[in-house]
Amino acid sequence: MLIYFKGIFNKSMKIAVVGCNGFGRVHLRAIRNIGNIEYYVFSRDEEKAKECMKEFNAKGYFTKYEDVLKSDADIIDLIVSHDQHFPMGVQAIKAGKHLMLEKPIARTLEEAKGLIDAAKENGVKFMVLEQFFFDSSVRKAKELLPKLGKISMIIVRSTNLYQPKGWRANKEKMGGGALIDGGVHYMDTLLNLGGEYESVSAVCEKYFSGIEGEDTTVATFKFKNSSLGVLIYSWATPRPPKLPAFEIYGERGSIVEDPQTRMVMGKPFGDLILHLDDKQERIEVEKVSAIEEEIRGFINAVEKNTEVPMPPEIALRDLKAVLDVYKACNFQ
Repeated sequence: MLIYFKGIFNKSMKIAVVGCNGFGRVHLRAIRNIGNIEYYVFSRDEEKAKECMKEFNAKGYFTKYEDVLKSDADIIDLIVSHDQHFPMGVQAIKAGKHLMLEKPIARTLEEAKGLIDAAKENGVKFMVLEQFFFDSSVRKAKELLPKLGKISMIIVRSTNLYQPKGWRANKEKMGGGALIDGGVHYMDTLLNLGGEYESVSAVCEKYFSGIEGEDTTVATFKFKNSSLGVLIYSWATPRPPKLPAFEIYGERGSIVEDPQTRMVMGKPFGDLILHLDDKQERIEVEKVSAIEEEIRGFINAVEKNTEVPMPPEIALRDLKAVLDVYKACNFQ
């Protein structure tokens, strides 16, 4: 069942958004749309912090992370380079702040488990913001899976040309390359549809994205239910055709994502086309912003002291699969 967290919160939650560039701005737009939230911004560059505060009508700004930790913010939303997920995340948790952390959970299993353990020991809420987990298309596809009977193959793909600068070009800061960054989204989708796996084979290569890590990966998973999963992810494919992000094949038919109905950023995937026996049906899915949904769900869990809607163990699962691919590639 798909549950959306709607409505106004009983009290005004205070969130410090640590990161005003890139996806930090996406988070700020989502938080602004949710409403009844006091939010602050952080940048070590004071001019950028002021500009960000003004652009998003934030309540204030910080230029020192220690000031964020000492503040009265209920939640810290951490959007930083992967190498800072563990140290800055643990600092937030030990300061008694509830933590939202942009994917991936960390670079290593040890870092990831350290964050999960710290949150439990300090009694705070912790969730990795993986919007693909909240996408209504994936959840609807999973609901429809039994109609296909025995599943033979699941294909998940994303191909484009991306030549990042800064920390994303640095293998150490990333913990790898393209797969651990953008590819972890699609890993989450593959595992949510396929379930537990028993083996992985993969090939990783570096072509012309300009990063130190790999930029193209093709991985095959053997799931415990005997179906096969194929993950294709690349930052080195200029002008790719518009193809389905995921396809599911079973003994009675298929479920295919329709890229023509796909929304950008707020909702990763489009409507579904269900081929069942000799019939074809278009399944329209609710157009809900997955980013707003995940943030709203976390705030709801903090306010009501309930479990977070995506347990951090899911993000740990996704990271483990990425690292298993890297091991199979012998690329790290």
